[in-house]
Amino acid sequence: MEKVFLDDLKIGDEVVKFDRGWLGTDFLTHKVRIDNPSVIERLRQNGIEYVFIKPRNEELQKLDDLLDGKSASIINEIKEQSAQCQLNLKDLHQASDVYTESVRIVGSVLDDIKCGGMINSTAIKHVSDSIAEMTMKKRGVLTSITKLKQHDNYTFHHSMNVSIFAASLATHLGLSKREVQIAANSGLMHDIGKMLVPDAILNKPGKLTPDEYKVMKTHVLLGYEYAKKCGVPEEELKMIIEHHERHDGSGYPYGLKDEQISIFGKIGAVVDIYDAITSDRVYNKGIAATSALKLMFQWADKHINKSIFEFFIKNVGIYPVGSLVIMATKELGMVGKMNAANPMTPVVVIFMNKNGGRMPIKVVDMAKSALDAQKIIGLINPENVSVPPEVYKYVENMNTVG
Repeated sequence: MEKVFLDDLKIGDEVVKFDRGWLGTDFLTHKVRIDNPSVIERLRQNGIEYVFIKPRNEELQKLDDLLDGKSASIINEIKEQSAQCQLNLKDLHQASDVYTESVRIVGSVLDDIKCGGMINSTAIKHVSDSIAEMTMKKRGVLTSITKLKQHDNYTFHHSMNVSIFAASLATHLGLSKREVQIAANSGLMHDIGKMLVPDAILNKPGKLTPDEYKVMKTHVLLGYEYAKKCGVPEEELKMIIEHHERHDGSGYPYGLKDEQISIFGKIGAVVDIYDAITSDRVYNKGIAATSALKLMFQWADKHINKSIFEFFIKNVGIYPVGSLVIMATKELGMVGKMNAANPMTPVVVIFMNKNGGRMPIKVVDMAKSALDAQKIIGLINPENVSVPPEVYKYVENMNTVG
């Protein structure tokens, strides 16, 4: 057991003992799960100062520390990797063009399927080869583009994002070039079965009924059979059929457990969930990346493979003071100060507009900004960027004590 004061309790903690007998409280038992802040408040109202909890999952604690800015060692580990993910502006513009054109091609392919046509394997391969090549040569450039969330044509953008995330994750896992290509290709096709689901269910602006959900779940088998009929190789069918299977066997369509799921199925599960819950849809607004990672970590080794997911979270952006970043507005800035509460939402000193011209210094505290436009989409290679001296001075003053 671990003694914890109320202010240090976290969502998900399991209380096994109070600092007093439970008969003196309005709880029926000592055993309480902290599902939301109101449970902590109820403990406080009962005069409880501290409790004893079950030992926290060590990896979950590490993630909490990372996201809460409490673990310098973890932050430094990711900082050291950040140089590998720096982007050149020319590469970013090229990647943006590749992404836009690829979404158009994917949309056309999926529309053909909806109309009863065959899968255009040539078009899919053209897109997936571009994704795989760019991912292996210039890590991080395409995943940065996915942060420019599109609110229209969710299915098309989701297919692109899953392909990009899958290729990136396969690369970080050290898979071969051929396996990265398979991840990119099958990512594009993972949801083709949804084109065979009635539009009334697919585009319903609200929660599905149990019967509608049963129909929606058929998209996995429908997509698998359709792709197989079109001659898609077996290795590229794995993500289509397995991306809704879960580590503990609670998924569908076959209820496979972790050891029965292929590497592509495991990758597909992680990236499909992440992009789905962070994207805006007609009936649901996406949640912030940090919230999504915390939520998904609670599912590790329940719904998704923990080892695969650990590789995924290592790609989360930690932005050291002094690093150059590009915003979703296409403006450039320098990280001026880390946020102690959350290192992924720093204070940014913006000095260059989207056209590459100088602009008056603008300071954005991302922890206080609710605007999607103020998101950081990636680290910029500083070699070809001329930073005005006053920006360095501004940042220096922000970090001067006293």
